[in-house]
Amino acid sequence: MEALLWYLFESSNMLKLKTLKMIFFSHIHNTHAAQIHPRHTMKSLLSISSHVVHGYVGNRAITFPLQYMGWDVDAINTTNYSNHPGYGSLQGSASAPDAIRDVLQGLHHVLDLNSYDLILTGYTPNAGVLSVVKDEVVQVLQKQDGKIPHWIVDPVLGDNGRLYVSEKVIPVYKEILSTGLVSLITPNQFEFETLSEAKIIDWQTCEVAVKAFAENYKVGSIVISSVEIDNQLHCVGYTDGNIFSKPIHKIDCDFNGCGDLFTGLVANSYYDNGYNITPESIASVLSTLHNILQFSFDFELQKQGQAPKVVKDIKIVAAKEYL
Repeated sequence: MEALLWYLFESSNMLKLKTLKMIFFSHIHNTHAAQIHPRHTMKSLLSISSHVVHGYVGNRAITFPLQYMGWDVDAINTTNYSNHPGYGSLQGSASAPDAIRDVLQGLHHVLDLNSYDLILTGYTPNAGVLSVVKDEVVQVLQKQDGKIPHWIVDPVLGDNGRLYVSEKVIPVYKEILSTGLVSLITPNQFEFETLSEAKIIDWQTCEVAVKAFAENYKVGSIVISSVEIDNQLHCVGYTDGNIFSKPIHKIDCDFNGCGDLFTGLVANSYYDNGYNITPESIASVLSTLHNILQFSFDFELQKQGQAPKVVKDIKIVAAKEYL
């Protein structure tokens, strides 16, 4: 009898303990849920760009920085290369247009692509892939109701007067811009001149070309990553009819992937500023980019014992403190 009473006593205590646990954890859950405000939810972005196994270009230069800054990044890879071309050789292949279409349509089956805050398109290896990207993204952005992502286009064509891609890509980019659905474009000077068919030689020609481009293509915001005027590099921004520039503190070195990293940083800044760019936000982006590039330069300087002319791999992870 005594053993039975002790068992009932213990069972009663266990029941009470379980009940208290349920009340406690229910309170914690409800308190935590109440603290989650819409502005604290994860920012989401779909990035369509190149992929390399080694190095930091394309999606490899975009994904980690944005994740570190609080983004949920989904990446579609338009290439699958061992490394970027800056090494002098590479192996792997560009994604086929049908493969990119399959991936995008597969996404449609598991989520609403309109749930993304931003869609970012970067390097595409050929006109076929870019045409597929255009068709699929336009379909998403032409939705008439609900949330519509902002489209950021980095028209990766080339630099220093030389194309990296086929000339057949150029008219496809113009088709993309002609949709009127692009919110922000981030070309370098060569890419902007190629798409605008206007040469920038001074501030007057720069302002005329940028405003004409915005009016022609109905692009709300333009950020030209680097424009050289009077032997000085400037980042040129345009939004709502206003144009501004910020000087770039140049490091005497070439950095593979810095354009992709720049676009990722601009995307974050653009979102955080209510889908807008300002002189202050661009100055902050340039400061962050400079710190990462300087860190990478100093790393190679210490490693090689002399100042590098080219940094093939930006030290994005090691320099994360600057993000």
